Amino acid sequence: MSTLFQVSNNPDVNRLVERCGYATAALTILPIPGSEIIGVMPLHVGMVVGIANYYGHDLTRESATDLILQIGTTVGASLVGSRLATTAAKFVLPGLGGLIAAPFMFASTLAIGSVASAWFANEGSLSADEMRNLYNQTLKKAKQDFRPEKMKDSDAMAQAEAAVADGQKSGGPPPEPEDEDPVARLKRAKELLEQGLIEQDEFDALKKRILESI
Repeated sequence: MSTLFQVSNNPDVNRLVERCGYATAALTILPIPGSEIIGVMPLHVGMVVGIANYYGHDLTRESATDLILQIGTTVGASLVGSRLATTAAKFVLPGLGGLIAAPFMFASTLAIGSVASAWFANEGSLSADEMRNLYNQTLKKAKQDFRPEKMKDSDAMAQAEAAVADGQKSGGPPPEPEDEDPVARLKRAKELLEQGLIEQDEFDALKKRILESI
């Protein structure tokens, strides 16, 4: 499997990050209620533990979770991890999964993987500005280069299903009820735009679809 992103000099790290990215995207098309919310953190944690191993660090799941949350706080991405999944899930309206949620999940996962790889490569000496710049650069490129057919292959789907099972076993967060208020949906979309997590054309498409659902 060819990789889109070189987040490390180690090709195994690049493959791991991309594979996890497409698995998180596959969560958005699984016929399992709340799969986006339940499965994303196990995938992110497994990815970070794997990255740490490649750099010679034996990281626990708890430490990996702490690092993921630290990355989210540092880069200002309040939607990292389960919060990202919750927001993405709320946007999975009929016909919207492939438009926003899947590329968003994929890009955010690659951005986290890119920062985590740089973190371990630099023995934790990455500055906040370096983390933010790397996260945002990777996020933008990953959304542009996302290939939806890759999230539908058997490996990505199987990894997504395993992550949901893992999340359910460990008492993952239950799916939130769908918010039918179009004003609230528009507000969330605007927040994503203002944070730079979606582009203007993506916001316009979301706004059009939300208004059509009224």
